[in-house]
Amino acid sequence: MSALPASSAPPGPSNAPIQRAAASLALADVDFRHPGGRAVFRGLHLAAAPGEFLVLLGPSGCGKSTLLNLLAGFLAPDSGSVAVNGHAARPEMPELGYVFQQPQLFPWLSALDNVQFGLKTAGRLAPAAQRAKALDFLRLVGLEDAAALWPHQLSGGMRQRVALARALAPEPALLLADEPFAALDAISRRRMNEELLRLWAALGQTVVFVTHDIEEAIFLADRIVVLGRAPAGIAAEFRVDLPRPRQLLETSRHPRFLALRDQLLECIAHVTESLA
Repeated sequence: MSALPASSAPPGPSNAPIQRAAASLALADVDFRHPGGRAVFRGLHLAAAPGEFLVLLGPSGCGKSTLLNLLAGFLAPDSGSVAVNGHAARPEMPELGYVFQQPQLFPWLSALDNVQFGLKTAGRLAPAAQRAKALDFLRLVGLEDAAALWPHQLSGGMRQRVALARALAPEPALLLADEPFAALDAISRRRMNEELLRLWAALGQTVVFVTHDIEEAIFLADRIVVLGRAPAGIAAEFRVDLPRPRQLLETSRHPRFLALRDQLLECIAHVTESLA
């Protein structure tokens, strides 16, 4: 990638990376039920090391999105604790970035303005530095030439890349991703998986990623956590000992990839039968 022209990116500390260390996270003895509903988790324990790419996998109804919302602080546990870097999770934590199933871009803002919005909210940079940094992150996701376009002028994959750039621009220490590529076609989804790994390797955040897709989980993860029937919590964990960096075609042919896929298919089948 080419360097940002001097006229667009003023040098100096105002535009320097925050270089926030990747976050640790820990859920300890967490109980949670939706008001008036059944228990989702009972005595749940889960931790992730700084810089780990953790994938939550399981069929609908296992509590994957609920767990992500507990980590984001959008939901509070009935008992137990949810901590990011040793502090109780809350939505306004500067450590947190969130990518939703839908891009949720503001239709009245350009691609560049959508990315800059998160930086404005954080309020740590002067407006000129915010704009330069937003352009940097559009460049990282390959959309610098689309900076002036409106969301309706972008394809679904492009809109999701803008949403990813918006989440990453404030340099969160923990990125929470709730099936962000589920609505994309297969080709765009594969490209976004490779793009996400490239950005993760460059930026080093801890990532918690929710998916229903077994092959996506294996390709992305350092570790896969399979959730069982509520309120059981974790049914199984798998360490993904595949070499990095990963490219989808090569990685999907690796014998370990194929072995993990078979193990996970069997595990998910067992979990699904228990939900019947």
